[in-house]
Amino acid sequence: MENLLESLPEAMLELLRNAVLATKKAEKVMAFSHIDADGISALAIIVRALEHEGKELEWKNIHQINSESIIEIKNEIEEFKPDLVIFSDFGTGQINLVRNHIAVIDFVDKVIVLDHHLPQDGEIDDDDSTLSHKIIEINPCYHDLSGSYDVSGSGVAFLFAVGLSPENVELSELAIVGATGDLQDFYGKGFTGVNQSIIELGEAAGFLKVTRDLTFFGINTRPIPYLLRYATDPYLPGLTGNEAACYSFFEELEIPMKDDDEWRTWVSLESNEKQRVIQKLIHYIIEVYNDPKKAQGLIGDVIMLPQRPERTEMRSAKEFSTLLNACGRNKRPDVGVKICLGDQEAIIEGRYLLQEHRRNLATALRRLEQDSYENMDGLYLVNDPETPDTIIGIVIGMAQGSRIIPIDKPVIGVSTNTSSDSPLVKLSGRAHKFLIKRGINLKETFVSAADLMNGKYGKLVAEAGGHPMAAGAFIHKEHVDEFLKLSSDNFEKTLKSKK
Repeated sequence: MENLLESLPEAMLELLRNAVLATKKAEKVMAFSHIDADGISALAIIVRALEHEGKELEWKNIHQINSESIIEIKNEIEEFKPDLVIFSDFGTGQINLVRNHIAVIDFVDKVIVLDHHLPQDGEIDDDDSTLSHKIIEINPCYHDLSGSYDVSGSGVAFLFAVGLSPENVELSELAIVGATGDLQDFYGKGFTGVNQSIIELGEAAGFLKVTRDLTFFGINTRPIPYLLRYATDPYLPGLTGNEAACYSFFEELEIPMKDDDEWRTWVSLESNEKQRVIQKLIHYIIEVYNDPKKAQGLIGDVIMLPQRPERTEMRSAKEFSTLLNACGRNKRPDVGVKICLGDQEAIIEGRYLLQEHRRNLATALRRLEQDSYENMDGLYLVNDPETPDTIIGIVIGMAQGSRIIPIDKPVIGVSTNTSSDSPLVKLSGRAHKFLIKRGINLKETFVSAADLMNGKYGKLVAEAGGHPMAAGAFIHKEHVDEFLKLSSDNFEKTLKSKK
């Protein structure tokens, strides 16, 4: 435990110590976090750690901090009257809103921000030293660590938790579930930095187990033919989406797909059966793509959670993170937090939400296949008023993963189906990993376009944030086309310069 904390940059460790001290002193705490798997995991970590401290606590997931939601957050705080407010998995990119609306509240002694997203340029516009003293912002980006690969929002929350007490090592599993949901392992290439240190700590304590195995989603729960049918990374032409071909794949190997009347999952196969499947998959991929590199991600580190029930969605970090995402994207992130905390009723409800989530995604993908997408100079555009803003990012990511949309340019999804009656439109962007190597950075492009437009109109018309591979923005309806044009031009320029 001490080795993990002492390995951090000294300035970051000092901020953690300050956050721990402020928490120990606090009597009432209110915590807010994002609705995705990383935000849900981060909040569950904070809730459990504060329960161990015996603090009076209220918590809530928020879709995003923006100029509208900050008023809702302020009203909740004024009703509960905490002396400590914690934000996790957001806050850095919205630090001015936090300063100007939350830190100014008299009875709030401290505000702790546990984030990993990149800061905005010129993020502080207030020179009030009192407000600066009230905010403790812990973000790896300020300490030469990557918030995309080294540590996620739930990882920062875990560092805070183990700073409070060594007994919180049990929360290492949730830190890695969150990091997995945030794609911190860079599509199966493995965890690095602080994430790797958290895994080693969790393994030593018996809460995590790393195995070399097939990296496909669903190895604990999906019947083996459906493991291939829904494979998207790598995409398997002729198998992905083709149920009959997937049945034939196992029949040709003479591997039974059922044990009596029960479907077999990957984890129930014998080791020699697994080996035969893997060898055939490797040959298949090389034959289809004529590129051995395409098979490299087939086998990798798979993070298992030994303390969670076998053959359930909570047994592996990848499936657990999807279960949490399903809760958040169906507007019940609170259920996800309760699942993390072991609530049995929440687990039942979460499985229902997962089924609903899969239906919603399938419906949106079918609609996309029928209605297609728009090809702009620097991006592909999906404008779908029916798909909720909570899942538009996942839909466009899956559409590129299954090659419904090409991967040679970023894809942006636009949703007017927002969580509330708002003048804002949600934009989500996704870019394939090879585009990042070519210089594409969704977060920088979105923030740049938003800053340009806000300056042009002299008011807030766009807000943006995120990561190079996945970013989002909220735009006033009348300015969406302008934002898309600016982003498309930027992407086109970058891709042309890197050819």
